Amino acid sequence: MVSETSPTKKVWLDGNVVAAEDANISIYTESAMRGANVYEGLRAYWSESRANLYIWKLEDHLARLFQSMKIMRMTPPYSRQVLREAILEWARANEFRENVHFRLVAYFGKGGGFRAFRSDEIETGAWIAGGPRKHDDHVRHGLNLCVSSWRRITDDSSPPRVKAGANYQNSRLAAMEARTNGYDDAIILTPDGKVSESTGASLMLVRDGILVSPNVTSGILESITRQVLLELFERQYGTPAQERTVDRTELYIADEALICGSAEEATPVVSVDRIPIGDGLVGPMTQQLQTLFYAAARGDDPNYSADLTPVY
Repeated sequence: MVSETSPTKKVWLDGNVVAAEDANISIYTESAMRGANVYEGLRAYWSESRANLYIWKLEDHLARLFQSMKIMRMTPPYSRQVLREAILEWARANEFRENVHFRLVAYFGKGGGFRAFRSDEIETGAWIAGGPRKHDDHVRHGLNLCVSSWRRITDDSSPPRVKAGANYQNSRLAAMEARTNGYDDAIILTPDGKVSESTGASLMLVRDGILVSPNVTSGILESITRQVLLELFERQYGTPAQERTVDRTELYIADEALICGSAEEATPVVSVDRIPIGDGLVGPMTQQLQTLFYAAARGDDPNYSADLTPVY
């Protein structure tokens, strides 16, 4: 998958920009002990021609963060405006002049265990950290995935629509199984055997020239990148993409496949369970969607200019 984010020199923690080594929270927080947090992963793209860094889809990410907090019965520790300004302050403090991937995390602090998970009974806070993140060869040459034996969490157990740290234990189990067995990553099925998503990104496939995505009731995170790709497909090809349930065997007979998300952007999938997708190479529609996505996220598509927030 894409390479890991390089660590930053400075972190924003509860109202202050501090050196990364000084960004400490207690080991007794509910976040540290039980994964009680919600977060957003965001991208910012450097424009050499405009000599500026632009945060991609900032308002959409803030909206989803606040939706996650609402479901978790977490009173936001800061307003959207404070968090918006905090992101800009943090980025400027690190003086980024390249593409960046970072996380905005709202966390539950010290409290009374499971009896005190509501914000009126437990302290909360937030932090921002991340750094430069470069692509590796998978963006160009594709991923080899498998279908995991682990099943996806559900809305009546641990809602996938909430981007919560604790939810990613489900993804970790599937990812470790996949890598132990020689794959790059895994695809997770719903409890009734339908395709959900990969361990950290939405999954899409192409069948007979139509982009297909598992729908939002298939245990997926309501991905911002996924929505952009659905829009780009319809605009480019003049027909809507399909959002529906997807069978496992459709993966094997798809013409193309890809995963998408803030970290992965639009990364091709070239095989599933060692069965080639199409001819086993990155497909033309995937390449086209990659081109369209990068044009939008990097400021070359005027239709998405309002989704770019300048840092400097």
